Amino acid sequence: MALIVTVSQINRRLALLLKSDKAIQSVSVKGEISNLKYHYQSGHIYFTLRDSAASVKAVMFKSYAEKLNFELADGMNIVVSGAVQFYERDGLCQLYAHDIKCEDGVGEGALSFEQLKNKLNEEGLFNQKRHLPEIPKSICVVTSETGAAIKDILNVLSRRYPFVKVKLISVLVQGSEAPQSVADGINRAQDTGCDLIIFGRGGGSAEDLSAFNTEIVARAVYASKIPTISAVGHEIDYSISDFVADMRAPTPSAAAEIAVPDVNEIINALEIKRNHIKDMAAAKVAGCELQVSNIFSHIELYHPKNKIEANEKNLNETYSLIKKDFGNLISTKELHLKNTVELVNAFNPFKTLERGYSIVFKNNSAVTSVKALKSGDKIKIMLSDGELNASITD
Repeated sequence: MALIVTVSQINRRLALLLKSDKAIQSVSVKGEISNLKYHYQSGHIYFTLRDSAASVKAVMFKSYAEKLNFELADGMNIVVSGAVQFYERDGLCQLYAHDIKCEDGVGEGALSFEQLKNKLNEEGLFNQKRHLPEIPKSICVVTSETGAAIKDILNVLSRRYPFVKVKLISVLVQGSEAPQSVADGINRAQDTGCDLIIFGRGGGSAEDLSAFNTEIVARAVYASKIPTISAVGHEIDYSISDFVADMRAPTPSAAAEIAVPDVNEIINALEIKRNHIKDMAAAKVAGCELQVSNIFSHIELYHPKNKIEANEKNLNETYSLIKKDFGNLISTKELHLKNTVELVNAFNPFKTLERGYSIVFKNNSAVTSVKALKSGDKIKIMLSDGELNASITD
């Protein structure tokens, strides 16, 4: 029966084995920096040292890091002097750096990245930037079904716009088979009828993200008939697929934020539009009511009945005016006639006869002097109530 030991015992044994190997307790290792992280609180520096075939985790503690006279950067070729030891708690083999020397040029990984980037850029693969749908009905997510990326994307989508349909196309996002798997997933997404494709994975080392720095994935993204969002790693991570995709998102969560609108913002916008339309409709109705009122006022003003009434009123006023003027004229004429009658009566001889006078006629002519008469003449005397025939005797 095999001996049963604990994990601690295994890790302790491995640590002792490495420590006993004097050849790696003082060693200089050449490689390219990736996944560099400055821990500003502790002052330690964490990174991965890699070559074309393998990689090893490395750490430089604060006491050694303070002696560096240059800044480290991903892609930098360096020579690390230090010791290889086994970190028992995490079961991790690490290179503990005591000193770092910088070599000229960039590492193989960074050089390969730049060469592929320049090649695809010259072919025009970075120039295709299509507009994303404002409100997609369905989204394909090409990523690992067990990774954190799909969980983050689903959480954001359900919070911002729960009506969108999501189809997961599970692919490998790490390892030697990952590039072909991701490319196949993007190709399969073309037949789903979705409006948008989000592809990518969560953060990790440069090696972890290497599948998205391959030509096969870049060409699959470029060939996509559906708009794409690249969501690879963290905000500081850039991949070849970021440049080819229609939109780059700094994280998978950010990709979901970009992909769909916030339903609350849509509701608020619709409420604003509803109030605007309501105000416009009210103003339109008020304007129509004013126009109708003006039309009725115009009709009422020029209605035949009103015209007749107005003419009748004018006629009555004219009649009253004529009547008044005619009455005044009659009164004036009556007064004039009265005055004329009085004047005529004043000179009327018959009125004189009524006062006891008489008129003497001879041969039908009024006698105005006694010289016109002689004895024996026949005369006629006119009184007020008759005539007398007489003869002149004296």
